[in-house]
Amino acid sequence: MESFDLVTSQGLSIASLFWLELAISGLLLAGVVGLLVTALIRFRAPPGDRADARQVEGNRRLEIIWTATPAATLAIIFLLVIGTMRTVNAAQPNPEPVLVTGHQWWWQFSYPNQHAVTANEMHVPVGTPLQVSLESVDVIHSFHVTQFGWMQDLVPGKTNSMWITVVRPGTFDGACNQYCGLQHAWMRVTIVADPPEQFNAWVQQQAQSVTPTNSAGEQVFLKNTCVACHAIRGLPGATGTVGPDLTHLGSRSTLGAGVIDNTPDNLQAWIRDAQSIKPGVLMPAFPSVSPSDLSALVAYLESLK
Repeated sequence: MESFDLVTSQGLSIASLFWLELAISGLLLAGVVGLLVTALIRFRAPPGDRADARQVEGNRRLEIIWTATPAATLAIIFLLVIGTMRTVNAAQPNPEPVLVTGHQWWWQFSYPNQHAVTANEMHVPVGTPLQVSLESVDVIHSFHVTQFGWMQDLVPGKTNSMWITVVRPGTFDGACNQYCGLQHAWMRVTIVADPPEQFNAWVQQQAQSVTPTNSAGEQVFLKNTCVACHAIRGLPGATGTVGPDLTHLGSRSTLGAGVIDNTPDNLQAWIRDAQSIKPGVLMPAFPSVSPSDLSALVAYLESLK
């Protein structure tokens, strides 16, 4: 089952605790059912016997057993839970800091050490501890990647944190797990776990700014209201912060936080009328952009790798 195909050391600790608690619960259930069945068989009254059952009172040994056993079990589980919580939340040496910011309805990922910013697709290095800070700019969101093993809320005005160490490479899907508005179901996230050398190459590429080209598509971007919401680092005037950073849009696999694949045709449809694809999204429609300008703009944005 994917839900138990965990890929973080913290998630594996949580899963180990879960299976241990399930085993303890199963043993207790088996013991209770066994005693009940034994009592039903051994002390069953013969047919026709309507005498009252003999009452047993003042069995101190029995009272101590049924009081001490649950207390000791709960104490053991409590200590195991505390130990697992300390393991999951334990600070790790030489972590890679990542800032996760939740928006309606998309994710922003910032890598402070490399001065890189991306959206909706989070790359992480395998085997390297991540110190993930989580913030929200609008409502409560919840960062939940099933195969990480647990989730954390993003609360406006508060910074929460997660320590994550991914133990194997792969691509893992996640989502917002806290209802946050109309497009909550399409606030998807993709996690790409790379070997350290591949991650370093990716994050260095993401940190690079673009070189102004004075191309037709670049001029369309600058002359329209795109720059009021979006940034393209290295392009003068493109410093918006309302929408996703588009510096390396062409390298992303999806648009609109997973709602459609990132293809030229889909990007044209998204720019023309994002509301028809993701109702409620904050991006306005641009029906007045001419077909030639739209094609030039899409070609420019898709070239931003």
